[in-house]
Amino acid sequence: MVAIISTGIFYGLFAGKLRSSVGELPAQSIVVAARTLAPGTVLQASDLRVSEVKGAWKGGFSKPEELAGVTILRAVQQNEPILEDRVASRGAKSGQGAGGVPSGMRAVSIRVAESSGVVGLLRPGTKVDVQAVSHRDNSTDLRTILQDVEVLTVSPQPEPVPGNQMLPVVTVLIRPQDADLIALADSGARIRLALRNPLDDGTTPRRSMGLSSVFASNGGAEANATQPQSLQTSTAASAAVWDHPIQLHVRALGVSTAGLAELDSKLMAAGSNDALSVSAFRAGADADQLIRGLEQKQQLEIVSSWRLTAGVGRPISFRAGTGSSGAASSCRLRVQFSPEINAAGKLSLRVKPEISLQRGGGMETRQYATGLRDDSAFLVSGLLNDQGDHSVLERLYPGHSWNSRQLVILVTSHDANRRR
Repeated sequence: MVAIISTGIFYGLFAGKLRSSVGELPAQSIVVAARTLAPGTVLQASDLRVSEVKGAWKGGFSKPEELAGVTILRAVQQNEPILEDRVASRGAKSGQGAGGVPSGMRAVSIRVAESSGVVGLLRPGTKVDVQAVSHRDNSTDLRTILQDVEVLTVSPQPEPVPGNQMLPVVTVLIRPQDADLIALADSGARIRLALRNPLDDGTTPRRSMGLSSVFASNGGAEANATQPQSLQTSTAASAAVWDHPIQLHVRALGVSTAGLAELDSKLMAAGSNDALSVSAFRAGADADQLIRGLEQKQQLEIVSSWRLTAGVGRPISFRAGTGSSGAASSCRLRVQFSPEINAAGKLSLRVKPEISLQRGGGMETRQYATGLRDDSAFLVSGLLNDQGDHSVLERLYPGHSWNSRQLVILVTSHDANRRR
């Protein structure tokens, strides 16, 4: 009896107040379907009407004009509220499709390696640069393939890759002409992300570099950072950057007069010792064996050695005189390698050595350019041969004796596709 009396008192005192509070919830306008709408329906004003509901309703629309011209993704029954997850665009002006993909853009998912710290900072809408790292033929190459890319989503569950490694998956928004490039990099290389400041939308020419350039001091290799505008704007050119790779073994040599004479005897056309020139070795001449023989006779010393890769539309340069020892102010030495394809579709390698020396009150620059077979060995000579140039050589390559020796550059090239 006490329990019954207590229950009656409770409902008498509080039930009325509960009903009163529910009745006081504000009414909210929400757009509902005026008829049953099938997937693919493009909404018009006649398909919509405004209804009122009590309390808050998330994910709905309050005005029919917000849905005009929008496509239905999932069926909506008559008088059912039209919510954001049922339409392909959240607003007529947004131009965004399912998943927030604007018209004319593509969403691509990539597996991100070695960027776990950056991935933890990513949110939808943040901007990143996409880098591809390739490990092959005992060399490591890196290239920034896309810049100022918007992140759509970050998968909470990493996906397995060969080797049982779990990698996080990031979905980014890219242009259609970049979709093939990033898909190829995701399949054959390791992807890294660099987080950008949200207010920084500047871009720089795409660049490539090898691991050897990180450790370069007085002489080294660095990619030519200037790409033709056409390469940055066309799908075919973006793919061509990776076509026809040529592997280069570049060695700077200190050679005696007798050693240089022996090298010249194996060239197709020996150049003057005083003139900057590029000469290919004769067919059948083994440049590597010749170098080993001259080393044993102490007529030659290898002062630096680099393994580089260049491609069509992706020239690369060997540089010396870039250190801070003071040599850079008196001498700049560069040899650029540019694979090219002629009208007949044949691959060749264009070699452009250039040297600038301080003479008196100005700089003297000597240049040379020639085309060679893509699979050959050649010698760049006539670089620094005067007696007064020995002090420059000692600063370019310290720790090596240049008495009665000259600087020449030996290059052997191979078509990487042909070798495979």
